Amino acid sequence: MREKVTAVVLLAVLGFYSVTIGWRGVELVRDGRPVAVLFGVAVILIPVVALLAMVPLVRLARDGARMMAQARATGADGAWADELAQAEACRLAQDRKGEQAHYRAAVRAWRAGMP
Repeated sequence: MREKVTAVVLLAVLGFYSVTIGWRGVELVRDGRPVAVLFGVAVILIPVVALLAMVPLVRLARDGARMMAQARATGADGAWADELAQAEACRLAQDRKGEQAHYRAAVRAWRAGMP
């Protein structure tokens, strides 16, 4: 759930950045001078690159939510259940890094087991 909230917040920040700064990049491109055009293209491409970098985070949040829904509905089974249990143990021990690593491993194992 944390990953999903983080993804939504980052997308909102990216949207705000794109709107407030993107118009400046367009104006620089319209200027026509080579340096201004390069800076304009860079300003326009930064949000695109950031969005592409967030795609895996959004996929992790989506698949993680589906995995947790399945675990609640039918119970966790298979390799991903062990990783999920280890993630919960790390969460209780307040080991955020270990929790994230095991949660990602659980999602990867869950994806691998999907038809």
